[in-house]
Amino acid sequence: MMSYQAFLNRLQKRGSKPHTISHCLGARDAWKWVRKNKWRLLDHNTVSHTLYSCVIDSVNEILVEQILEGHKVDLPCGMGSFYLASIPARVAIEKGEIKTNYRTDWLKTLQLWYVDEEARNSHKTVKRVQDEITFIRYDKTRANYTNKRFYLFRANRSFVRKMGRAIEERKVNVMKLNTD
Repeated sequence: MMSYQAFLNRLQKRGSKPHTISHCLGARDAWKWVRKNKWRLLDHNTVSHTLYSCVIDSVNEILVEQILEGHKVDLPCGMGSFYLASIPARVAIEKGEIKTNYRTDWLKTLQLWYVDEEARNSHKTVKRVQDEITFIRYDKTRANYTNKRFYLFRANRSFVRKMGRAIEERKVNVMKLNTD
């Protein structure tokens, strides 16, 4: 029988395809715009890439901390706001199948698949049982730009992990949403 690490490497196919993000404007694109349009400091020196990245990273860290503390963060220039929200977990039976909005616990699922080949072949997953499902909400209702439905915010992996740890430690105040 192969080791658990060899099983994960075979299952996840690590390094087989480079990860790309399409249609995403980030800090690197903003830096290119700054460099192209010759944004300058007061002493007429072009802002260095390291300084620009450092400022963006520190601002993002402050925003993440504010959101995880349960504050509603309003973005400047009428671009909307971010806050943590939660909905109650649901379990229902539809057409003979159990439907739930529980999230998948991938660590335990992979351990189950390592032990039980039948569960892996039938794609059985282990769900994380929770009272509430918490997520970050981007509120565009008061935004001042057009075509609001085309814009989307997805939290990156590090933010989602920080949010999960903070929720497990009960350090987060979350806005409860009505689902009725």
